Amino acid sequence: MSQKLKYISRIKDDFDVVICGVNGVFMRGEKIIPCSVETLIKLYQSGKKIALASNSGFRVRDLYYLLKRCDVPMNIFYAMITAGEIAHFYLKNNRSLGKTYFNLTGEKSSAMEGLNYTMTDSMVMADFILAETYGSGLDMQKVSYELEQALHLRIPMVCVGNNTSIVTDSGIMASVGTAAEKYAMMGGEIIPIGKPDVRIAAYLTEKTAGFDKKRCLVIGDCMSTDMRMANAFGAQTLFLTQGVHITTGNADKHVDDLSNNYGLNVDYYMEKLQW
Repeated sequence: MSQKLKYISRIKDDFDVVICGVNGVFMRGEKIIPCSVETLIKLYQSGKKIALASNSGFRVRDLYYLLKRCDVPMNIFYAMITAGEIAHFYLKNNRSLGKTYFNLTGEKSSAMEGLNYTMTDSMVMADFILAETYGSGLDMQKVSYELEQALHLRIPMVCVGNNTSIVTDSGIMASVGTAAEKYAMMGGEIIPIGKPDVRIAAYLTEKTAGFDKKRCLVIGDCMSTDMRMANAFGAQTLFLTQGVHITTGNADKHVDDLSNNYGLNVDYYMEKLQW
């Protein structure tokens, strides 16, 4: 059974390294959660090494400057990676998908910046679909029609960030992971990029001297990405209940039910990060 925490300072002596999500952890959409940032600062001041693992479609530099503009002290993080950065590297070095893509979210793509690909507004002209996670969520009614077109044309989807839901300024919204799941169930081909890929945790910790997985804590709000990656990596887990799986009523039962439904272990849970 998961242990409820009110303050993370109670367990600070049990870990040395923190791998932390961004949206739903210390950001809600485009807005910072002040108490969460203050908690990360306290963790840094207590000697913890903190890394960021984001399923955002942003490149690392874009996330860096976004957080800096929001007055998050960037010196507290020793490393960071985003799904958008991984996608950029993948698409730069793998041209087998073709040269033309259809952008499912319609957002300006960070991952495609500087790459020799052409965006098209016509699914018929596309070699693949690009679906990137951003803070605004996804209109699934519109997306369903586009997926039917893509399936008929047998076009693969590159899913950048695998979250099925995302915390936005307006509440919980569907995200690209939902579109990817729907497309896969229809029979479409999915190329997933981002958490829960365990290689992300390995990348963030590979150069940490004396690293011990058992003294690594993964903090996140999503079972299918954050907690699944942590379990596969062998790290401790801290699940935040006011994120995409927002909890009302009996929190103990809700977290246990989620853990059982996803087949995952959650060591600790709390509503939001507090020192």
